[in-house]
Amino acid sequence: MLITRPNHDITTNYLYYWCIILINLAKKRKISVSDLAKDRANVLEFTSVVSKTKPKLIVLNGHGDKSVVAGQNNKILVQAGKNHNLLKGSVVYSRSCKSACKLGPQAIIAGCKAYIGYNEDFVFVTEDTKISRPLEDRTAKLFLEPSNQVVISLLKGHTSSESNKRSKELYKRNIQKLMSSSSSKEDVELIPNLVWDYMHLVCLEPKDGL
Repeated sequence: MLITRPNHDITTNYLYYWCIILINLAKKRKISVSDLAKDRANVLEFTSVVSKTKPKLIVLNGHGDKSVVAGQNNKILVQAGKNHNLLKGSVVYSRSCKSACKLGPQAIIAGCKAYIGYNEDFVFVTEDTKISRPLEDRTAKLFLEPSNQVVISLLKGHTSSESNKRSKELYKRNIQKLMSSSSSKEDVELIPNLVWDYMHLVCLEPKDGL
């Protein structure tokens, strides 16, 4: 597994820490991990490691748009029409805004085995008092635990489509939990954002005809 973990702002810092859970699980299952953390999340390092290790699973964390996923300091890591062929032969999970719109389909055409990601913005809500301790943020957990589930399921040997489904089931469970009568007004207000992530998480595969 190759994983990118930039941490130059609040958003990427949360993903940086929540990815520790994934790295620990991979190591526990004797899966080798190339961890491109902080300044290592750059295009030269990414290109080199992909070329040398040919990872079966690539996990991208960072800001992005329809065509791009960025690394540290928002510098482009993978771009449709430029170096998307680096994803050939791998299953990819991109926790990045909108990259399943153009980058994902281009990667599938280039031979990527599956591309799981978001076709709109990926959103999550944080607690101001927990910004320095992301793993203790219970509000963020409602979003990041389901999004982590994609990789957890892949590491446990589930298919790409099944891993996507299991993530969505966890989103749904959290939504239903917040719909209970005992939920606070603040908790209820989180529901539209969870529904948003649930709706816009997609799994692209060659059979989709892309």
